[in-house]
Amino acid sequence: MKFLSTLFFVLVFGSGVALAADAVNKKCPLSGKASDGSKSVKYTAEFCCGKCVAKFKKDPTAYAEKVAKAEKGKCAFSGRAASESVNIHIAVCCGKCEKKVKADPGKFFAKMQKK
Repeated sequence: MKFLSTLFFVLVFGSGVALAADAVNKKCPLSGKASDGSKSVKYTAEFCCGKCVAKFKKDPTAYAEKVAKAEKGKCAFSGRAASESVNIHIAVCCGKCEKKVKADPGKFFAKMQKK
């Protein structure tokens, strides 16, 4: 039984670490405070092919606004029907910001556009 509870703890803790590694930002898009990724909101970007996915994965924030404004079910680059997707984690600083970003993750992802 102790083994199972330890395994459960490792799996739960491990998933939190994965979120931090997958987050595309280091600062909360709402408050501007530092964020370690322990709290994040998932956003799904859609693409037509692996080539577009690779282009996006090279630098997600460079294409943030374009991806966020793409029509649902369409590739942000080609405009063709989407057949592949990429999950993005938007790191936030606290539960309050998490709730606000969850309401419209695309809006906050678009704000991460590189200047």
